[in-house]
This record gives sequence, structure tokens and C-alpha cells, in this order.
Amino acid sequence: MLKKIIRKIKELGIDIEYAYFDGQGFFTIENGKPILFIDNRLNEIETSLTLLHETAHFLNRDCEKCITNHFQNNNIEYEANRYMIQAIMKMLDEQYDFTPDTNYQQIIDNLNLPYHLDGVIIDEFNNIISDKFGMTPYYETDYFYE
Repeated sequence: MLKKIIRKIKELGIDIEYAYFDGQGFFTIENGKPILFIDNRLNEIETSLTLLHETAHFLNRDCEKCITNHFQNNNIEYEANRYMIQAIMKMLDEQYDFTPDTNYQQIIDNLNLPYHLDGVIIDEFNNIISDKFGMTPYYETDYFYE
């Protein structure tokens, strides 16, 4: 999975640099060239997730945005996390061929993401299942939907 992610990032024209630093990674533009910096101590899944998250910042043009408050930053980070989860879930589905019986809690546990992202993982899992099997997404059958 990591090799596929790296290949796609390079196809976007983004360089990847590995180094030892605090934090997992960050995105910047130096001399007009986009670069993802990744902490070289991360394991394969952490590196994959961080690369996808930081790529989202590039795709969303986050370096061009003027962030004036904490809430704007939270939204930018949420969108990068959402992109990361959508991408990783699609790759996991390609690898493991999800079915309605797939244990999404195991996916949550294996990804080891902050708990506030569990809902995004569940939503993406349900979107994949509903698309694959022609099912109505769970949120459309929810009691409060209307």
C-alpha cells in the first residue's frame, strides 16, 4: 500500500523528504516545489496515513489559505483527515474486498487513529458497502433522517 501511495504522490509532482523531527509530518512549498516532510521513525501504516493527510493539504491548496482563527485550522485538518480516510479505506477495500459482514471496528482498531475520526471511518465504510452492494447508506435509514 505504501509503495502505491508514494507512486501516486510522485505523479502529482510532490517530493517526499524523510527526517527526524517532532510531529508526524508536514507539507510546504519550497522554491515553488511542493514537499512532504515525514518523520522517519513512523511505521508503514503511520507513514501511509501521514502521506495521505499531507497530500490532502496540497490538493486543497491549504498553503494558499489565510488562517485567522482556531476554527479555520480545525476545518482544514478535518478535511485532510477525511481525504486520508477515504483514500485508505478505498485501498483497504481493494486489498480485502469489504462485505457487509466486514468488521469495521477492527479497521478502526488497526488504523489506530484518534477516536474523533471513528465516525468518518464508519461513514466511509458504509459508503463503500452501499456502492458495492446497492444498499441504502445507513444514515438514510436513520430514524432522524428527513
